[in-house]
Amino acid sequence: MEKTTQVFLGVRMVCAQCHDHPFERWTQNQYYEMAAFFSAVGLRPGYEVGEEILYDQRQDFDMKHPKDGRVMNPKFILPASFGGTTVPVDAGRRLSYAEWLTARDNPFFAKSTVNRVWSYFFGRGIIDPVDDIRASNPPSNPPLLDALTKDFLDHNFDLRQLMRTIANSRAYQASITTNEWNQNDTENFSHAVPRRISAESLMDALALATGVRPVFPEAPPDTRAEQVTDPHIGKDGFLDLFGRPSRESACECERRSDLSLPQALNLVNGRTISDAVADSAGRVAKAILSGRADGEVVSELYMASLSRPPSVAELQSGTAYLQSGGGRATRAQDLLWALVNSKAFLYNY
Repeated sequence: MEKTTQVFLGVRMVCAQCHDHPFERWTQNQYYEMAAFFSAVGLRPGYEVGEEILYDQRQDFDMKHPKDGRVMNPKFILPASFGGTTVPVDAGRRLSYAEWLTARDNPFFAKSTVNRVWSYFFGRGIIDPVDDIRASNPPSNPPLLDALTKDFLDHNFDLRQLMRTIANSRAYQASITTNEWNQNDTENFSHAVPRRISAESLMDALALATGVRPVFPEAPPDTRAEQVTDPHIGKDGFLDLFGRPSRESACECERRSDLSLPQALNLVNGRTISDAVADSAGRVAKAILSGRADGEVVSELYMASLSRPPSVAELQSGTAYLQSGGGRATRAQDLLWALVNSKAFLYNY
């Protein structure tokens, strides 16, 4: 219950588990009334070591208040017009919870979704943290949040439309260049803020740039890093080093975007990048073996890594480097290594 309300509603109920919330309207009774929606979920050991099996309990699954032992019937923290507070008393009560959770008149769901998606584009939510919506944590721009929420509802929860609206906004298209009025602004989205791309996106971008897909032994072939949902599946610790969440809690803070010396050392000397760049079936090897001209090789490496052709100066510099002697393949690998270690590749701005 705590996880679903925090993820989908942005409401943190954890403080109401032991007592009425000291700063919000949620009471201890409401905590256990909401928890009752999940009381029919059973958990038992599996047949393998560490395995757990979830199942629906058919009897004796009533949620009881820890203070006096009275049965707490499931009840929504806010009523919904589609069915009020009437819910089934059997194991099917979670279906009613899901319907209430995503109802159009649920004042939290659409707002929380819009705010979370906005944060993925800007690195910060209109309400921040994105999973802590409460009266004492107001949005930095209430009219903006209300307008986006209304548009999201008007388009029947269409996430593509929401992303299209955000991407076409002036705020998202703003430059990272600041002026004397907004250089210290961190809340009003008056200028873009450079952000290191996420761990999964970075690994997938490396795969596109080098032409070498990472191999996850525990996952199907050609699996992209962004498709790996199990935090125990990794690639030489690269994903964890760059902030992949461990998925042990519902808090958005699990994903780290900090910068560290180990990250820098991994980019410069780590095997993830060096092996991909030098792979015999990679982009550089194929370009060299195909007999392409130096200028074509340089242009392909720029397009693959930075999604743009090189400038005249960059093309001349790259071509001159490939022709400066030594192994042509090695120099092409050096050029690609430099590109994937550049700020233009590592940062979203």
